[in-house]
Amino acid sequence: MGDAHGRRANLREWVQLNPNAAVLEPTCDVSGPVPPDTARMAERDHELRAALYGIEAVARGLCHHRDELASGQVDELMNGLVAEIRRVRGLVAGRVGAPRTFDLRAAILPVIACAQASGDDVRCTVPSGVDVVGRRNCTAQVLLALLENARKHAPASSVELRVVERGDAVELYVEDRGPGIPESLRGQVFERGVHGANSTGSGLGLCVARRLMAEQGGTIDVRPRSGGGTSFVVRFPCPAPR
Repeated sequence: MGDAHGRRANLREWVQLNPNAAVLEPTCDVSGPVPPDTARMAERDHELRAALYGIEAVARGLCHHRDELASGQVDELMNGLVAEIRRVRGLVAGRVGAPRTFDLRAAILPVIACAQASGDDVRCTVPSGVDVVGRRNCTAQVLLALLENARKHAPASSVELRVVERGDAVELYVEDRGPGIPESLRGQVFERGVHGANSTGSGLGLCVARRLMAEQGGTIDVRPRSGGGTSFVVRFPCPAPR
């Protein structure tokens, strides 16, 4: 049996050869002024579509490639599937909850598993035991938006996740080697409806990501990556010392 990278490549090849597996890829027209209530409904619709896209990709991948995966990989994908379904239930119910301390790696692993099953080359070096303050489900949604952005704008690039601890804050870096964001758009990239001239995106995902980070007491910004590409920096408060 091949190694883990080979198995993930098989899943990516299957997704590429079966485009109907991605029928739920997020799309939304947000051009022009949007009333607040309509805007929030559009954002929730976008979040649900993005989550369902990942769920569908994992389910189809498991159906077609389960025999080629190690038991640990199957468990990882099933755990990711369950976590994403629970998150969708929370979105539908409108449950948010107060910010609390959680393990960053544990929060993002289900999203990474779903992304890898859908064909994305995501590489994570975030260790276990890095605690942050925020909302676990919102953090998963933020990462989902960033991976969706990379899928659209840097499809040939891997996405690398790493963490840096800086005193009272933890920074999660989500980085690619794509063409980068033009300087003229960099200051507006988190605004609703803003996207590049050749983009097929809705201009909504990064707007949602910024709102979700602000609501949980964190921040998100973007900068050019050294050597080429884009680096998103997602910043969380650290738990208070005990």
